Amino acid sequence: MSCMKLSVCVLSLLTFASSATADQFTDAMVSTKKVDFGVIATGTDVPKMIKIKNVHAQTYVIQEVKTSCSCAQAKIDKQVLQPGETAILTVKMNTRNFKQRKDSNVIVVFNSPRYTEVRIPVTAYIRTDMVFTPGSVQFGNVDLGTDGKAVVDIAYAGRSDWDIEDIKITNPNLKATLEATQSGLGAINYRLTIMMSKQAPVGRVRDLITIVTNDRANPNVPLLVDGQVVPDIAVSPPIVNLETVAAGAISMRSIVLKGKKPFSVTDVDLKDMKDSVTASIQKAVRPVQVLPVKFKAPMTAGRFKDELLIKIADRKDPIRVTVIGTVAQ
Repeated sequence: MSCMKLSVCVLSLLTFASSATADQFTDAMVSTKKVDFGVIATGTDVPKMIKIKNVHAQTYVIQEVKTSCSCAQAKIDKQVLQPGETAILTVKMNTRNFKQRKDSNVIVVFNSPRYTEVRIPVTAYIRTDMVFTPGSVQFGNVDLGTDGKAVVDIAYAGRSDWDIEDIKITNPNLKATLEATQSGLGAINYRLTIMMSKQAPVGRVRDLITIVTNDRANPNVPLLVDGQVVPDIAVSPPIVNLETVAAGAISMRSIVLKGKKPFSVTDVDLKDMKDSVTASIQKAVRPVQVLPVKFKAPMTAGRFKDELLIKIADRKDPIRVTVIGTVAQ
């Protein structure tokens, strides 16, 4: 290759170098270089999560996320990434409309601080002989302290000797029962019932269970479990930020508790900084309680963090509220 003018050559080389560097920067942000779903059943909903973390000093902006084939879908939860921030990219296969081996690419398009694309290969084999209805175990919202129940129908069409041998579950709060609903003429149907224990803690329940079959080639088929254990009493705000205060200063905050049924508050205290909080407790039993609380800041300068423990009558565990702040120098 020859250049008519040295300046044009230099400009071309700089442009190429800038583009290559941009690819290296954005590639370094992506945790997963390839997504392999393995063998999955028709109708199943088994997402894969990819972390995209901004490990650089500049702000990065994701213009869009797309796929090269409609057999795969991708969605990101955050598009502007400040230094140190992480976005979660969720990838799913369209197992209702596509079958057998499918390959695609997830394309993450950055438009700041420079335009560049990151391509993540996606592959899956969607088996046609096994169908889940619905495509995942969906508990929805389950009240704390109560049992949850969800049902998935499993249909198989193929070998007459095919069978389900086991259901592998790693979450101790989940249990499975399997009931045969049809068998014969190459069609074998099961009803899978998943129970969530009343001991499950508050928060998101998101796990994969494994259907183990006697298919020697592909014995294991994943199935997503999703749900949310919601508290019997909601607290607002869940985090009390006292911001920057003087040593020993008193700060007033109001905490609102909303229950599914009437309740009463018996005590309020801080987990570590004992005697540094005072609350006006109303002994009345009602579904909504408003607690005026006085916080006394520590005497030592710097950041502090503690837990406010709100005890409820006839409730085993206290309501926990995070308390943070900074004592000025």
